Amino acid sequence: ADCRPGSYPNCQDWNIGINRVNPRGAVVYGHANIPIHQGSSSSAHGQLHGSRVFGGPYSGAQTVGGNLNYQHNNGVHGSVGATHTRGVGNSFSASAGGSGKLGPGTLSVGGGASTIPGSSSVQGQVEATYSVPLP
Repeated sequence: ADCRPGSYPNCQDWNIGINRVNPRGAVVYGHANIPIHQGSSSSAHGQLHGSRVFGGPYSGAQTVGGNLNYQHNNGVHGSVGATHTRGVGNSFSASAGGSGKLGPGTLSVGGGASTIPGSSSVQGQVEATYSVPLP
């Protein structure tokens, strides 16, 4: 679910499930999307997620993490997140961007970076798009 600035949307979302993992195992997973701030011009929401494997050769595998997201109606947005994978390590991510009118079109610029679990290596990307409506 997505929380947007303006009138309060239904952006609270909770989900818990179970799936089969071959051979002879099951993974229990869940996530929650939680509104933190909802104003007329901006919003923020947090997300929590996790999973755990029971049974089979992957028994005990576990991942937990969370994100914090922000949006402003002027086009600015950003997020930060962290995830821990048992036996592998932590990974971190961050992104930011914005968009606005420029001449006859809209310019959007954004980027992000993340670490590889259990490593200090960082990978990232930056992108920009300019769109002009056709007559």
